[in-house]
Amino acid sequence: MSTTLFVSDLHLSDSTPVIETGFYHLLDGHEDLDRLFILGDFFEYWIGDDDDTPLHRRIIDRLASVSSCGTEVFIVRGNRDFMLGSDFAEATGATLLGDTTVIDVAGLPTLILHGDTLCTDDIEYQKLRKVMHEPSWKENILTQSLEQRRAFAEGLRAASREKADNDPNNIVDVNLDAVETAMTGAGVQRMIHGHTHRPDRHKSTAGERIVLGDWTSQQGWYLKETDDDLSLESFELA
Repeated sequence: MSTTLFVSDLHLSDSTPVIETGFYHLLDGHEDLDRLFILGDFFEYWIGDDDDTPLHRRIIDRLASVSSCGTEVFIVRGNRDFMLGSDFAEATGATLLGDTTVIDVAGLPTLILHGDTLCTDDIEYQKLRKVMHEPSWKENILTQSLEQRRAFAEGLRAASREKADNDPNNIVDVNLDAVETAMTGAGVQRMIHGHTHRPDRHKSTAGERIVLGDWTSQQGWYLKETDDDLSLESFELA
């Protein structure tokens, strides 16, 4: 019996020890895990592989332990941790995937991605994303000191929190035309993504879209594949 787990949007930081512990408990409960897919925003922010904080060291060590036990670990970078790089991958034994990847899930070709690229109605964010994903932008930001990069990341977080305070539903949902275009273009009838913090399983003419949930201090979410069975599950963290 083979087992695969999909998670996203843990937003790990020094202020989320309950979520960090919950992630470890999830792994401890699946010692026979064949594959682990992390679909973005694993960290609240990632300013470069040289940011060797205690939190990052713990997570790297744990993922390395999972990999060394035979579990294949795959990571899709999200809008919060798109700076994850080759040094992180080497240290953890994980494989960094591109924005979109087609894999086999329960016997069906499936498109996996973080999900932010599907939110095409958020014009302002898409413009910002395009700039920040330019290689030249990344090269420039990495020339700055860790202190400067942390200040930049904290500024983005503060702006995000202010937006959330003013509008609790500030995360724009996916554009359904963008979803259908992505699935049709990839030649699949199933998609798995996170980002929108709206866990559910949707059926449409394009096929099935499974949305992973975000982790909070009370609840964690994961999608579990066991042979040909798929289940979207949540569990209490506190």
